[in-house]
Amino acid sequence: MDEEFEAFWRAYPRRVSKGIARKAWERTVGIRPNWPELSAILERHKKQSDWLRDGGMFIPYPASWLNAERWEDELVIDLGANVNGKQWHESASGIEAKGLELNISPEQFDDWQVFKHAVLRAANTTLKAA
Repeated sequence: MDEEFEAFWRAYPRRVSKGIARKAWERTVGIRPNWPELSAILERHKKQSDWLRDGGMFIPYPASWLNAERWEDELVIDLGANVNGKQWHESASGIEAKGLELNISPEQFDDWQVFKHAVLRAANTTLKAA
């Protein structure tokens, strides 16, 4: 478990209060996702506008993120109609953002093209269902 905490600590973009973060890690052991899943969730959180704004000023401390079960937060991705003059499905960043919106992560796939096709299929299904 200590190795997983250290991996979490290295991956978390705001490394403050490590001792308190370690206690939160231990306290949430029975409720948080396993490390591979938590890692993928954390990567999606890192792309949120609040985390990117003002040099990361709004990134919660790691202990706060764990204690508040922030891995359960609903993430919002605003793609708009165009990204850099292209439709979302015409750029890698648009496809990754749409994947994030659909809870599909590139880390789930061995090949980026397989990820891309999974996103396109899921988005097509979502559009048909709407």
